[in-house]
Amino acid sequence: YNVYRSTSSGVDASSDPLGNGISSTEYTDETAENGTEYFYVVTAVSPSGRESDPSGEASTVPFASPSGLSATPGDGTTQLSWEAADGAGTYRVYRSTSSEVDVSGSPLDTGISSVEYTDETAQNGTEYFYVVTAVSSSGGESDASGEAAAIPFAAPSGLDGTSRNSEVTLSWDEAGGADTYNVYRSTSSTDGAEGEPLATGVAETSYADTTAENGTKYYYRVTSVNPNGTESSASSEVEKTPFSEPPGQ
Repeated sequence: YNVYRSTSSGVDASSDPLGNGISSTEYTDETAENGTEYFYVVTAVSPSGRESDPSGEASTVPFASPSGLSATPGDGTTQLSWEAADGAGTYRVYRSTSSEVDVSGSPLDTGISSVEYTDETAQNGTEYFYVVTAVSSSGGESDASGEAAAIPFAAPSGLDGTSRNSEVTLSWDEAGGADTYNVYRSTSSTDGAEGEPLATGVAETSYADTTAENGTKYYYRVTSVNPNGTESSASSEVEKTPFSEPPGQ
């Protein structure tokens, strides 16, 4: 068989073939460029060298699979991003609660024209696995990207504190999807969780700072940590000053 290729319909089988002397009924065009539409025809060649009329025409647009998929958990969301796939027209996102996502099922979303996607249907505390496929302008779908996983979770809220003698006790509301909490302390107001935490791996929604010094003003924030070890943004700030005697006495 001989294979002919063109970038426009109406392939000319009188020109030089892309491949000749092909003894099987399969052929791989390894010189195609992603994003370019190609048209193909095939002819049969007899033992005496006579060539048949060309077959019907087939066309395709080669394209790559997405790569570099990453997943960043948020509060009830997962932010996905990936590298653009050559020749892709749009993308599809698939999600599962177990590894080895099945792309033969229904995608989470289709027709995505950018290389970012936010899953706003994720539930805090649930581990999700994601893959992305590229879709060509002709509707063909690529193999799946590598897998990325995330566990959405919330930042702590309702942080409150009570000053005591050489101690400040903190409490906060449970954050959905959190595994543990980190406590941050500073002697000046901060915009977020800055520096090394005062305490890590706090399993409860309360903490007693027993290293606080009387008369020193402290600023506290708390972050949540999901089971994968990802840390949330910081809670609101609370200001407390421990004291040896109640103020005014």
